[in-house]
Amino acid sequence: MAEALTARFDLPANARAAGRARRLVNELLSTWGREEDAEVARLLVSEVVTNAVRYTRSDDPLHVQVVAQKDRVRIAVGDGSNTHPVLRTVRDDDESGRGMHLVAALASEWGVDKSANDSPGKHVWFELAAPVHPRVPVDAVRSPTAFRLFR
Repeated sequence: MAEALTARFDLPANARAAGRARRLVNELLSTWGREEDAEVARLLVSEVVTNAVRYTRSDDPLHVQVVAQKDRVRIAVGDGSNTHPVLRTVRDDDESGRGMHLVAALASEWGVDKSANDSPGKHVWFELAAPVHPRVPVDAVRSPTAFRLFR
């Protein structure tokens, strides 16, 4: 199994948590050389943290774990609530309820795990698969011969 880079941080469950999580995830992924994952990761961690703040008690901390492997980035947000996120039907005029739809649409996988040791709570996680890089060298694609071959 490939080596993984792992970080974990705790945040208070308040209105500022999503912004803090976005900044911390962005800094981690940039430091780890995973800038290509940062934009989507910021959006999705913001949605998952916002849900956690909404459904957990304010005195329960949130736990955010980021794991980067060669082929994927996995981000999990733990909270003290047993309420699982659901993909509910939303109408055009609804002001909320679309966050988990974004997670489902943009993540390669997502899910919910029960907290360990029978403690209350859960971890909502999502994975972003590493971008597929072309096997054909960039210079070959730009050559006139390659253009004729791939037209």
